[in-house]
Amino acid sequence: MIGMPMETGGFGYDTSMLQLAAYMFGALVGLIGGGIALGTITLPAFFAVLYVCDKLAGAAASATGAFPLKVVVIMFRGLRRSMLRTSLTYLALFVLTLVLCLIYAVLYMIGNATTEKEANFKAIVTHKTIIPSQMPPGYYEEFKRVCLEELPPEMRPANGDKDIMSWSFILGTTDKVNMRKDNMVFLFALEPNKVTTMMDGLDELTGQEKELLDRACQAMTDNKQAIVMSKSRLKALNKKVGENLKLSGVNFPNLVFDFTIIGELPDGKYEGVSFMNKDYLLQQIDAYERDRTANPKGEKHPMAEKSINLIWVRLPTKEAFEVLSQKVNDPAKFNKVPIKLETASSGIGTWLGAFKDIFWGIKFILVPAMIGIMSLVVANALSISVRERRTEMAVLKVLGFAPRHVLLIVLGEALLVGFLGGGMSALMAYGLLGNVKFQIMFFGAFFVPANALVYGPALGMAVSFAGCIGPALAAKNVKVAEVFARVA
Repeated sequence: MIGMPMETGGFGYDTSMLQLAAYMFGALVGLIGGGIALGTITLPAFFAVLYVCDKLAGAAASATGAFPLKVVVIMFRGLRRSMLRTSLTYLALFVLTLVLCLIYAVLYMIGNATTEKEANFKAIVTHKTIIPSQMPPGYYEEFKRVCLEELPPEMRPANGDKDIMSWSFILGTTDKVNMRKDNMVFLFALEPNKVTTMMDGLDELTGQEKELLDRACQAMTDNKQAIVMSKSRLKALNKKVGENLKLSGVNFPNLVFDFTIIGELPDGKYEGVSFMNKDYLLQQIDAYERDRTANPKGEKHPMAEKSINLIWVRLPTKEAFEVLSQKVNDPAKFNKVPIKLETASSGIGTWLGAFKDIFWGIKFILVPAMIGIMSLVVANALSISVRERRTEMAVLKVLGFAPRHVLLIVLGEALLVGFLGGGMSALMAYGLLGNVKFQIMFFGAFFVPANALVYGPALGMAVSFAGCIGPALAAKNVKVAEVFARVA
């Protein structure tokens, strides 16, 4: 995001682009392997469903004598006849749907983040020309004054000061001599009492998670040196709640922070990030000026006038945003460094613009390629099946089955495998995997949305249809005379 320090990768440059490419493409092979393993585990359940459905359809056909039910029974038994081929087709569809569900989770959440929400309209203030954004701390107080005093009453933040907060980004290390990614800590310095009201994803917490985070935020307010960390960062540092943590500043050089870890962030929220009290940062910056050991000349810290990276504000309407934007652009108010006000969705979208080629490739190259490959797998499996069952198709026609019935049997078998494969895969992604955890910006976890439970089976059936329509038409056109002439 605009304002994120270039050192967030821990190596002196922003590694998020390389990380995203590695996650999306390099880990794809591992994801497919995991999908095959999960699909193999679910194979017994798949065949159990087929067996139960076969028995139910058989009982119903015997009781009613309905011809359509007899066709359905033939479909189920056809799938069970060649279990290896059916298993391979199911696994292909399972893996395809699983991978696409996880990709969809990422794209869905990013799409939500870049969509403006009228009911929770947020805007961001950043430096107009510098990335990462760096602004004087005085800008925050002046911006609050403008919002709360100069805006018309109906356009002011509904909750006053509680709807305005600043972020300062700090990168620290436990070992400044041998800095590595695993000893780095990335922190947001902010006002703890606004975490659960202004932070996306944390303002929606309920129950025990909200209670624990509220307690942790109160502890950070009471103790400036308290820190709340994500579980993944605690694990990487081999630290636990209650322990102390000493960090040397990387983007705030010559500053040393002594923290007490007093809590964990909720699982999947701001993964890899930690929260600290901004007052402690300002305190350490002021202390540097008086520290004659580290600063013999008594100079101000180099970051003293650059310590604010982002300012967030929640506004009641977009009209309020337009009016506030005009005031922010007034050089009489903010004349030290140029700043700009943009919607939160626009700011996130601008930052994600660096990844647009990767997202474009995922949407329009990777996903279609996977669907095409799986369609070919289904088509190949069904083509072999149709060739092996030509005699069976001819016998069915002799027994009175019309060509359309043969077509429906082949299509039905494929669609049934597609429905079960896609449905079980989507259910696995949604229910058992829960969320996809890796770091893009400050998104910590990408949850599989509930509508994937609909899209998964639909995708499986669509791919099955695309792959089986050719073999199904070939089965429909089987000539009885030609088949029995070869047999004779």
